[in-house]
Amino acid sequence: MAQATKSRKVVRTRRVGLKPWVKVLVLILLFPFAALLLPTTLVVATMMAPTWVAYMTDRSAEKHLAITVGLLNFSGTLPAIIDLWSRGQSHDAAMLLLTDVFVWAVAYGAAMLGWVIFALMPGLVGSYFKMTTESRIKSLARQQKDLIDEWGHAVADGMALIPLDGDDGEGAAGMASETTETPEAEIVEADFPR
Repeated sequence: MAQATKSRKVVRTRRVGLKPWVKVLVLILLFPFAALLLPTTLVVATMMAPTWVAYMTDRSAEKHLAITVGLLNFSGTLPAIIDLWSRGQSHDAAMLLLTDVFVWAVAYGAAMLGWVIFALMPGLVGSYFKMTTESRIKSLARQQKDLIDEWGHAVADGMALIPLDGDDGEGAAGMASETTETPEAEIVEADFPR
């Protein structure tokens, strides 16, 4: 029993992610491209700093914070990369972009928007589900009231309206006046035999 509980804990705490050898292989494959496109690498590495910080500080296995900040940070960095490529991808063009305050404001502002979205979304989604759940509860309460008004309190109390053997043909009116209390489990078993 203790071993089963211990193994469950190990499964729950195991992180879902890339294996270390896959990360090393990706770095080895990307290194030649990074060296070949050094001005682009310089711009991307400096402008995507908020993404690296989000990745390191995000303790969850799915890395939702890093994904949110990373995508928006990349969208803010992309205009600088396009501008660099249109200027010929030189070190001088990269340095011009890195000294431009507007480029930093766009890239880091987009990353900040990612942090804000990540911070606000759980509250917004929670309040949405709370409103829809409360609306559903009110709707079900109205339906329950309508059923009780139509069928009587036997529906709410788990009692069944069963005609007695000596039913004189009064139909539903006779059944409503003479009820026998039957537990809910017996009703279910009677309707669905095994």
